[in-house]
Amino acid sequence: MAIELVTYASLKALLDLKEATIVDYPTLSLLQSSVTSAIEEYLSRLLESKERTETIFIGSTKRSMISLPAIPVTTIASVTVTIEGDSETYDENDDYEITEYGIRLFGQLRRAKIVVVYTGGITDVPDSLARAALMQTAYEFQSKEQIGASSVSTEGGSVQRPDLQLLPETKRMIQGLIHPLGL
Repeated sequence: MAIELVTYASLKALLDLKEATIVDYPTLSLLQSSVTSAIEEYLSRLLESKERTETIFIGSTKRSMISLPAIPVTTIASVTVTIEGDSETYDENDDYEITEYGIRLFGQLRRAKIVVVYTGGITDVPDSLARAALMQTAYEFQSKEQIGASSVSTEGGSVQRPDLQLLPETKRMIQGLIHPLGL
């Protein structure tokens, strides 16, 4: 199951919903996962904590910083480096260290393929992220009839709406969670 940034209980209280579960509101259920994807894209990181495999190709420029999208990294199962057909398994503390952005190799590589099997992501949703997801999901649910509209006519005139994107306040609240390397 994907990570739940905002609970149905929070959405139910804010939107004054009557039904017992989110499945009774298919649009809201869809928007809940859609907002999570939009936030992950904005943050340039994957939030759900689970085991992942990333394959990174390094070109002709030497590098030792290996960015991983699911941070923080909690465990590394393996790091395999292949250069010109020869593969080598790297050991933590001897060949690399876990960092806030992924891993840092103790040597620089070029023209290499690196396969990292690791567990990364968050296990607890920070309050700022939960609030941002709550606001964004509620806004999109209440505006579901005008998705993509920049102007909506009402009985009293017209209302200008932000472009179809995360709200400025949502972005402000999660700014500190952006991947350090910005992938």
